[in-house]
Amino acid sequence: MNAAEFRSLVLNEFPELEQDFGEWGDDLLHLQMMEFLAFTQNAVKQRSFDIVTKCFTIASAALQDGDNALKNAVYVSFLKDLDLSSDDGQQAAEIMPSDLKVGRDNILDYDRKLLGRKWPTDSR
Repeated sequence: MNAAEFRSLVLNEFPELEQDFGEWGDDLLHLQMMEFLAFTQNAVKQRSFDIVTKCFTIASAALQDGDNALKNAVYVSFLKDLDLSSDDGQQAAEIMPSDLKVGRDNILDYDRKLLGRKWPTDSR
């Protein structure tokens, strides 16, 4: 899966993100991923766990089947900043697929090792 296929997958499931994704153009994958993160984070806050599940399914597919650029965007612009520290976030963490949990742990551990500090989104 490449960036265009990811965009198509997201917009097919969530057409309401068309304008947000469109702001960044087709070649700004990390910014589109940040829009996807904001959408996911809002669904967590709203306790819309059916939407969260769909978001996690898309992110998991991108992580498993994505090219290197897409995988990097999932790690750096989605998993690293995904805040699961609230009660709602902890509920979302319970439905998160294991590959996303492992990926999130890996990027947070890498950043902790690299920067010597814990990220505010690290609720582990």
